[in-house]
Amino acid sequence: MKHIAIFCLCYVLVWATPLQKSPFKKVPVRDLDSRIINGDLAGLGQFPWQAAVYVPLGSSYFVCGGSIISEQWILTAAQCIYGVDSVTILAGVVDLNGSGASAQSSKLIVHNDYKLDIPDNDIGLVQLSTPLTFNQYVAAITLAENLLEDGVNVTVSGWGATSDDDDENQLLYYVDLVTIRNSECTAIYGSIQDSSVCAESGTATVKNACYGDGGDPLVLDVETNPVHVGLLSFLGGDRCESRYPSGFTRTASFKNWIRDITDV
Repeated sequence: MKHIAIFCLCYVLVWATPLQKSPFKKVPVRDLDSRIINGDLAGLGQFPWQAAVYVPLGSSYFVCGGSIISEQWILTAAQCIYGVDSVTILAGVVDLNGSGASAQSSKLIVHNDYKLDIPDNDIGLVQLSTPLTFNQYVAAITLAENLLEDGVNVTVSGWGATSDDDDENQLLYYVDLVTIRNSECTAIYGSIQDSSVCAESGTATVKNACYGDGGDPLVLDVETNPVHVGLLSFLGGDRCESRYPSGFTRTASFKNWIRDITDV
């Protein structure tokens, strides 16, 4: 088993001080740089379910990814909203400097079994104080009912730079990955719950998510019949331009939990 650190995936903006990377195998650390490695720039309206979750951090803030699942609910990672009083949502944009639909949270819900710094049950919900208005740029995504199989092509999208050496940017990028067996992921990281799934680059060119992309949606059939199958939870290694797989919380494993709270 390789001894690889796993870091939290939140994108620090403004002048927040980064935390040191932990030597432990599964320790999310929220404020590290954001990247989508070797991805493509998204077009406006290509991912209408994508939302930026702005989380206060002292006098600054960081950004996580989220998914619109109804006019009043955003699905994201628990690590992004744990211990937080409120967040701001921005949707309907590719460039975070652009104007889109924004809303404040009225309630933040973290899964009862989530524990800080452990990526199990890493799922949370944001209820909005005012509903979003849907259009071609802002829309909900269907949630998976069935568990994702291995060897399936999926897409993850998020804001961030495009290599280990780039500075952060505020544009939405996406990459295509391939899911792998949990046994393969366990061989690298140690125990992986059935409610998690891992995915890696399926090409000779390394493609991956990276720090700052926590909560970003993993989507099946993104161009034809998009279904939300996971949300980004953990990564491995000191550099994102590696072939270590990314770890995602399986949407279908928590579908009943989501439905009980949101009626979605």
